[in-house]
Amino acid sequence: MSNYPKKDTGARTGSNLRGEPLLVLIRNKLGKDSELHDKLAREYHRQSGKLFSKKDLRLMSKIASEVVGEWRQVSVRVGGDSARIAELKTAARRKFDRLVGRALPNYAKAKAMRRAQLREHGKLSANALAGFHDAHNHIDWGDLTATLTDCAEFVPPFTSFDLQSIAGPGDFIVRDDSFAKPEIGHLVNNFDYDQNKNGHAHASNWAACGVAFTTSKEGRLRISAVLRNFYNKVMFSVTDKFGFSGAEVHISLQLFIAVVRGTDVIFLPTLLRSTGLVSHGSDLSFSESDIDDTVPFTITATTDERFNANESVLVLAGSNVLIQTAIDDMHGKVDAVLWWQLQKLCIAIAEDVIT
Repeated sequence: MSNYPKKDTGARTGSNLRGEPLLVLIRNKLGKDSELHDKLAREYHRQSGKLFSKKDLRLMSKIASEVVGEWRQVSVRVGGDSARIAELKTAARRKFDRLVGRALPNYAKAKAMRRAQLREHGKLSANALAGFHDAHNHIDWGDLTATLTDCAEFVPPFTSFDLQSIAGPGDFIVRDDSFAKPEIGHLVNNFDYDQNKNGHAHASNWAACGVAFTTSKEGRLRISAVLRNFYNKVMFSVTDKFGFSGAEVHISLQLFIAVVRGTDVIFLPTLLRSTGLVSHGSDLSFSESDIDDTVPFTITATTDERFNANESVLVLAGSNVLIQTAIDDMHGKVDAVLWWQLQKLCIAIAEDVIT
């Protein structure tokens, strides 16, 4: 097996779920969050707009152009030394702040306002990510399904699949090579996110597959899914464009179970990794540490909802990459590749505990 997921003629994209209910659910969740970010951004622009005239902003742009031009000119004379070029850019940033601070007395106040606004964006993003995580759902190292009794066990091939990407406002997913092979349970998130425009934005990329299931009796569903990782890479960065310059990037890697009941979805996520960065003008670049690819993970969840006897549903499991950003005068990028195999689904009617 290749150690990198390659999309071939047998790869599936899109969804064979009627009405794409997962897409509707996640789009609505992220849309409500965007309204809060937009309100915060409008308030910041209202306040900061009082600090500078159009002439002030033109002067700031002129200073930026001159400082950046000097930096780029000097950079070509250092023999391609990337570390030295980075040092020169840091020095150029300090020079820019110094010159703008002298020319525009309100510059320091505006930057303080921007930092405060980024913190508020960060809180909103953290709350949004928390809405995609339920502490009652469990993720464990290893296959823990061997001890389960009275459960229906399903292994590949799987019959249902769902692969989607959404981003907004603005479509900052610039490459999407995600795919699934439900006949062998393979699920691949493989995309690039590139935001070179000011403002808040979000993106979600998920891949899942599963089966139809009919309940044997009335009750809640207890579901376990065993997923094995084959490859993982998550890299993210921000680079300065010389302005008020700030960025918050939040990334959540999730394994989830979803129960499709008609047009409704019961979404049961677990949090595998949470990462990100905060910058106030510095170029930053990070790579998430490796996910174990030697032993599978087991995710387990029980629905709050009860089901009737002989009720038919779809049960899926998969991987979701969720991104939240707030960018001002910076360029943000995320490169994510996650290759999983859904090895097993175990579905049972949960026993009610009477206390």
